Amino acid sequence: MKIPGTRRKALAENGQSPVQTIAIVANGQIESLEQTRPLILRHSRVVAVDGGLIHCQKMGIRPSLIVGDFDSCPSALLDHYLDVPKITLPKEKDETDLEVALREEEGNPITLYGAWGHRIDHSLANALLLTRWPGTLQMETERELLFAIDKRVKLSCFIGQILSLIPLNGPVSGIATKGLKWELHNGQLDQNFIGISNICLKETVEISVKEGSLICCVLKAGSL
Repeated sequence: MKIPGTRRKALAENGQSPVQTIAIVANGQIESLEQTRPLILRHSRVVAVDGGLIHCQKMGIRPSLIVGDFDSCPSALLDHYLDVPKITLPKEKDETDLEVALREEEGNPITLYGAWGHRIDHSLANALLLTRWPGTLQMETERELLFAIDKRVKLSCFIGQILSLIPLNGPVSGIATKGLKWELHNGQLDQNFIGISNICLKETVEISVKEGSLICCVLKAGSL
């Protein structure tokens, strides 16, 4: 499943060429390199962020760009990629390496890999980043797809698929859903009411939001 590319659709309607899709590989957990490799290779460009280069090497993927302060990437490994463009960052800064990489590729549909796990603080920060770029940024693991809803989204699902709606940055109001077992009609989700493990009853699910940042987490087939 992919979230609809709002900007890509607009470009196509205007007769322009589609923008590139970007895979950014971070230094978090990747449980199965074998399963993740083809997911990354679907994209036009691959960016390795610091220790994410270790994942790329293990998967046999040569990135188009390497970004980081390289506190988690061995210098000996960097020596194997001398011909790859690099953005070398200071260790003391106000942004994470991943944030810098996202700004560098801003405007393109981006999928994050290795952006969850190992460190809870980094994982939570990366989830918040999804709300900064709703509709163009998503996070993908072997089991799940996460993204922030940009006002409204229409998803292609399979019947019985599990989908959760999680509010971030405060309450989310004016939520409407179609195609789920437990529907919301101008509903609200907040820290006291979270939409965990809803079930898709149709092959197309629609979700719209009036106010707030809402994360959608979709489980892939066989992920229960």
